[in-house]
Amino acid sequence: MRQITCLHAIESGSRAWGFASPDSDYDVRLLYCQPSDWYLSLFEGKDTFEFIQNDLLSVPFDIGGWDIKKALQLLYKSNAVVFEWLHSPIVYEQQTDLMAHLQALSIDYFQPITVFHHYLGMAKNASRDLDLNAPVRLKKVFYLLRALLAAKWILTMHTPPPVIMKQMLELFEQKVQTEILTLIDIKRTQDESYIHQLSPIMINAIASLRASIDNPTFAPTTASDIAPLNAFYRSVVRSI
Repeated sequence: MRQITCLHAIESGSRAWGFASPDSDYDVRLLYCQPSDWYLSLFEGKDTFEFIQNDLLSVPFDIGGWDIKKALQLLYKSNAVVFEWLHSPIVYEQQTDLMAHLQALSIDYFQPITVFHHYLGMAKNASRDLDLNAPVRLKKVFYLLRALLAAKWILTMHTPPPVIMKQMLELFEQKVQTEILTLIDIKRTQDESYIHQLSPIMINAIASLRASIDNPTFAPTTASDIAPLNAFYRSVVRSI
C-alpha cells in the first residue's frame, strides 16, 4: 500500500467544467507528496498513480494523481492541466494555505502560446469525424466548444482560461450565450450518449469561433525564475 499525503484533491472533466450529464464519470485528481525518504532515493520512483472503479458508484469513478515534484516540473513548463487542477471549482480535500500559495505562484509560469496550443489540440481531437450539420453527441459538442473558448480566452484575455465553461461565454454575443445555457440544461437531464441537432445559430457560432483563433500571434516571453518553485518544493518535502 502506497503511503501518500494528499495536498489537493479535486474534480476534473465535465463535472468541473459545468456541463455534466447524470451518468458522467467522476474524475478525481490529486496532487500529493510521498514519505520524505522517497525524495532521497538514488533513483526516481513512480510519480503518478491511477485507480479506476466502474462498479463503485452508479457511474464510472476514477482517481489519478501526480506527485508534487512532477506537478511543479510541469507547472514550470506551463502545463495546462496543472492550471486546471489548481483552479477546479470542486475541491474534495486540500491543504488550503499551501495550495493558495501555489495558486499565487502559478500565474508567473503561465505561457500563453503553450496553453493555447494545448486547447487547440483538444479542439482538433474533439472535432475529428464531427459533422455539426448532422445530429451529434452533445458531449462531443461541449468538448469542442470548451476547448475553442479556452483558446479564444487566452488570445483575448492573456490569462489562464476559467475552468467553468459558463465563465467564458462572454466571448459570445447574448443570443449564443442563451443557446449554450439551454444546451447545458438539456445535457444535465440526458445521458452521455444523447444525440442532438444543433441550431444554425450554434453551428455558425462554433465556425466563427474556430476561425477567430486561426493564425494567432503571441508576444515573446521569457522563462520565469524557477527559484520560487524550488523554495515551495523544499518547504513541502521538509514538512513531511
